[in-house]
Amino acid sequence: MRFSLVVNTTRPKAIKAAEALIQWLDAREVAFLVEKEAAKMLNQTRKVKMQDLAEKSDCIITLGGDGTILETSHYAHGKPILGVNLGRLGFLAEFSVEEMYSAIERVLKGDFKTETRTQLEAAVRRGKKEKRFTALNDVIIEKGGYPRLPIISLRIDGHLLSDYKADGLIISTTTGSTAYNMSAGGPIIVPKSRVFAITPICPHMLTVRPIVISDDKEFEITVETHDKNFVLNCDGTMILNLSPKTRVRVYKSEKQVVLISNEKRNYYDVLRQKFLWGKDYEKE
Repeated sequence: MRFSLVVNTTRPKAIKAAEALIQWLDAREVAFLVEKEAAKMLNQTRKVKMQDLAEKSDCIITLGGDGTILETSHYAHGKPILGVNLGRLGFLAEFSVEEMYSAIERVLKGDFKTETRTQLEAAVRRGKKEKRFTALNDVIIEKGGYPRLPIISLRIDGHLLSDYKADGLIISTTTGSTAYNMSAGGPIIVPKSRVFAITPICPHMLTVRPIVISDDKEFEITVETHDKNFVLNCDGTMILNLSPKTRVRVYKSEKQVVLISNEKRNYYDVLRQKFLWGKDYEKE
């Protein structure tokens, strides 16, 4: 069993946790590699490039927050990810620093459970080639720098749903439902549900509402804009500028993300704790 460590180097707590984890792994003679950029800060010669994570490790440990897992998910290719939360919300990073060591011991014994998460795939044809991008959270169409609103046309399995006059359009997985989708007024969806959410961003349409669609549908998006381009944004990390009328296809990816689950956590407990649902402020 060989681990790879991916560390959010902008967080001092993550660096400190990584230093302690490296000592712990070395003391137990557990094989590991450290992502190349983090390895520089941690003075480690045992390093690996992000694009080689899946090939060179059996399990990936992320030290940071949900954003660290999002970035890592694009390179994991089905290898299990153990997320240690040193960020804020921690919907994906399920383990605290205190829980990290016992979780790793269970992985070493093969005594752990995983949860698979659905991804989206966005396909864009440029000339004779088609570029494809995966997204664990969401695929977002955003207007370019021109101040006037674009018209975003959305077809589902070839049928026109709407021509949105809006700042953008979010197609979200259940995992991403608590991210930008929620901020834009979209629904929170339990992760194992087999659906996607479609949520317009600041629509200039009084009657438009988010809609939930089964995950076996294919979406086709085109944009009319006075600007020279619009933006395709996948998980906030893979961004592409596209010219008006470019057709973007979005559908369920065959690739899934595998997360090591924390059996002490319950999704509904997480929602209640993170969003302070039912909290009695009068007792504070």
